[in-house]
Amino acid sequence: MPIYSFEDSIPACFASDEHSCLSISDLHYKDGACSLKWDFAEHSFITVRQPIGYRPFQKGSISQARDSFAVWIYNPVPRAGCLSFEFGRGDQIDCRFEFSLEYQGWRTAWVAFERDMQGMPHPDMDTLTIRTPKEAACGTLFIDQLMLNTPIDPRFHTRDFQAPFVNKGADISANAHWLALYAFEQLKPLSELPLSITREQADVHMRMNRRFEELFCPKRVVTQEDMDRLQRRFDDYGIVRRENAILGRPIELPFFDHFPPSQKAELKVMANSEMLSEISQFLMDTAVCFRNTEQERLQVKLRAMFLDTLDHLDDQGWTYGSSQGTVHHFGYNFRDYYPAVFLMRDLLKEAGRLERTQRTMRWYSGAGRIHTPLADVEGNIDIFNTTLHGMLASLLIMDDTPEKVRELLAFRDWLSQSLSPARGLRAAYKIDGSAYHHVNHYPAYAVGGFQGVTPMMYVISGTPYRVHEEAHGALRKALLAMRLYSNKREWLLSLAARHPTGKWALDPEPFIYLAQSGTPDGTKEVDQEVAAAAMRLLEPCEHIEAVDRWLSMGIAPEPDPSGHWTMNYAALAIHRRGSWLAGMRGHSRYLWANETYVNANLYGRYISHGHLQILSHGEPINNEDSGYRQEGWDWNRWPGTTTVHKPIEALRSDVRNVDTFSGFEEMLLSDETFAGGLHLEGRNGMFAMKLHEHPKYEGSHRARKSAFFFDDRIICLGTDIENDNDVCPTETTLFQAHLPDPGDPIWVNGAAPISEFPYKEQVQLNSAAWMLDNKGNGYYLPAGQALAVSRTTQHSKHQATGADTQGNFTAAWLEHGMAPKEGRYEYAILVGADCEAIEAFSLQMQSPETAAYRVLRQDRSAHIVQDTRSQTIAYALFEADDAIHTGHLSAVDTPSMVMIREEGDRLIVSAVDPDLRLYEGLEEDQYDEHGLQKEVSVYSRQWVHAESMTHTMRMRLKGQWAAQKDMPGFRIVRCDIASTVVELACKEAIPHEFVLLRAPRIAEV
Repeated sequence: MPIYSFEDSIPACFASDEHSCLSISDLHYKDGACSLKWDFAEHSFITVRQPIGYRPFQKGSISQARDSFAVWIYNPVPRAGCLSFEFGRGDQIDCRFEFSLEYQGWRTAWVAFERDMQGMPHPDMDTLTIRTPKEAACGTLFIDQLMLNTPIDPRFHTRDFQAPFVNKGADISANAHWLALYAFEQLKPLSELPLSITREQADVHMRMNRRFEELFCPKRVVTQEDMDRLQRRFDDYGIVRRENAILGRPIELPFFDHFPPSQKAELKVMANSEMLSEISQFLMDTAVCFRNTEQERLQVKLRAMFLDTLDHLDDQGWTYGSSQGTVHHFGYNFRDYYPAVFLMRDLLKEAGRLERTQRTMRWYSGAGRIHTPLADVEGNIDIFNTTLHGMLASLLIMDDTPEKVRELLAFRDWLSQSLSPARGLRAAYKIDGSAYHHVNHYPAYAVGGFQGVTPMMYVISGTPYRVHEEAHGALRKALLAMRLYSNKREWLLSLAARHPTGKWALDPEPFIYLAQSGTPDGTKEVDQEVAAAAMRLLEPCEHIEAVDRWLSMGIAPEPDPSGHWTMNYAALAIHRRGSWLAGMRGHSRYLWANETYVNANLYGRYISHGHLQILSHGEPINNEDSGYRQEGWDWNRWPGTTTVHKPIEALRSDVRNVDTFSGFEEMLLSDETFAGGLHLEGRNGMFAMKLHEHPKYEGSHRARKSAFFFDDRIICLGTDIENDNDVCPTETTLFQAHLPDPGDPIWVNGAAPISEFPYKEQVQLNSAAWMLDNKGNGYYLPAGQALAVSRTTQHSKHQATGADTQGNFTAAWLEHGMAPKEGRYEYAILVGADCEAIEAFSLQMQSPETAAYRVLRQDRSAHIVQDTRSQTIAYALFEADDAIHTGHLSAVDTPSMVMIREEGDRLIVSAVDPDLRLYEGLEEDQYDEHGLQKEVSVYSRQWVHAESMTHTMRMRLKGQWAAQKDMPGFRIVRCDIASTVVELACKEAIPHEFVLLRAPRIAEV
């Protein structure tokens, strides 16, 4: 379909009524250098006689894009009424919509024919009629970039004051935090207006202003070079004033979602637009320079450039009430705008722009959302990252009035609710420290959220507007958790989602701001635990003024964390000793297995199939030095996973746009509920999952996997490995590690190192064996398994582009053959070992008297391991079982994980039901007529926002036991000489830990 940009002449298919005049004008334009000028009279109209090209949406299409109309309209003066756009066949109108003219400047509308217009669109439509408002007399409008029909992602159309009927469903969609600006502006305050503002409140506002300025206006010297640089940037925008109008290059978001794919490159060149992010950064740079110079000559120049750019931005439609067709993800491009105008608030007031600017700040930051009923509030990391500071700035910039007090108090309550532990899979922070985005724990987004929210926590700390204690505590737990699953700053690859680069890392700065925000209860100005964590994370070269103060207070950097942590909202187990970190992750019917886009993580299907990574090497410790390197990585072989090893091209994801709730992305769910971890006394722990791959690729592939973490020992078990693939082998990967030097040795069952390259060996283990990889991790392998070892140049594909890559790697895996049935494995890892240590470990395992661990049971129903050194038995109970009879545990009525450590007459017990229990039974729409699970968007699932259901779990223990103390969710329901029955109220897959005392004579209840 043609796109009308009106550069040279009026298209032949355009005509107006006899009282109107159409011409080409260079006074206003949205692309190129001209637009269509329409001088109209009463009851005027334009007709465009051209096939519209509309086609009804076909279900099952590769893309969910909907045919839409798009146009830009420049209005020199606001006027009452609406333009009417009528689409039909000749004089017969099939569908229509109205466009309000109560504005000045450029505005646009993206309107989907089927969803947003009145009437019923028809494929044979060949006429568009644009009619002036009934209320209008004569006047002038300018039209540009008119598209009769263009396919647009149905999630992106955004309603505003000109087109409030567009895509109303976006107000409650996954993109609502971007797109619901119009809905936010309709919300009314939830509380009464205070009668007055106190002197104390005004003083608090001044203190918050100072803190906000400190964040965004560093002290600096403004040089002539700075001025020249800013002038060059300003000149490039082409901003001039002519005939009471301001002109310049169009200002756009970078997405160009409304351009037809085949014409996008050409149209972007023709538009000659400037990116919104560049404009907002320019405003920020100009504001910082203005605030850092007292030279009047420079201030005059900076003032003029700032105001001209701000006026041009407003004229371009980046102003109150305008949504630019779409504002999805715009926050990343606009976030410099808010502090820039805040720093220039006195200038703006003097120039008469402050009220207009404050309204624009409020609109684009979505500050109206603070009046959302608290029960409906959901946190969002995108907002924390990109617009939270804009929300606060739009309130701080207000005059000191009772209304400002009410708004700031509403902001406090809204932010508190946003930060508090969220139910179900809602964002943003969970009771276990998980940080949610895209309906899963997502550190790559969480780090930006922390960077955005913690400075604002600092600004409002110690004031009546500080967040509530529970909210502060939830944010604190999530931030501190990030330094547990990261080492030193880079997080586990299993948490990489669609960014498997190994380079993403936490930022110490949020720890600094949160430490300076005080303790959650508000009793201390510095949170010493968070401060100590920040000090450990900082490098010696990173000098922070706050650290000097903390040292003078006697605060020292924390030691490397040591212990075991469970994060079942992430299906994640974390185990740390000394300087190393081991983490294992899975997925379930609630938590997707992978996130893949058309240009990201194309081969990462197996990234959470029981991925067990050890992060232990580097200065500081990092993924690459610990063995991961993207170039040449075999995407089939994530350590710890059990996978069907496929040719690289067969492993590439087939990314689809499955519904209107999602874009082109893959986020596959299992149908299993059993995945997660458990810890005991915060020291040791375990992980277990029922692995079932989604039928999109290999629906017959299943396994039951577990890992048990005791100090420096990790015991890994697998059973019931099965699939129907008789072409590709099934494997369990022990390790895959990059070889910086091809001669870096490994050891296999002997004192002689293996440095040969290339090298490959496959061996059936008739007796137990041991290995040592090139990262100092030892592996003990019982007899009866097939081991393969490789040292070679691997050829692979780039995760984002599919380009060829290669690299030198060593790897080892256990082979299960083609189409295995009842496959199994057992191995143990000794972390931080050398040849002597792993060889000694292997020798000790040959005798029950000296063995470090014993496998007490390994079958479909249970994996049970005893760690002899800690006198702990750990149970991965995949099924309810009334005949366990192992150790102190006799029965459980729920698939669960249990750990029991015996200490004299005490049992220290920990147990968890790893099922998040967000819904019961099966979802019929996830299955086809053959009972096979279909690919669905997780965003389309109603249970995403459901609260975890409480489940009562019963355990039967041998002998008589009494509780050491009463605990919530725990009770002994029966106790006699033979057994004790315990009930646990399980919810949110949170472990229960309790202590039982031996009770030789307790009356039967």
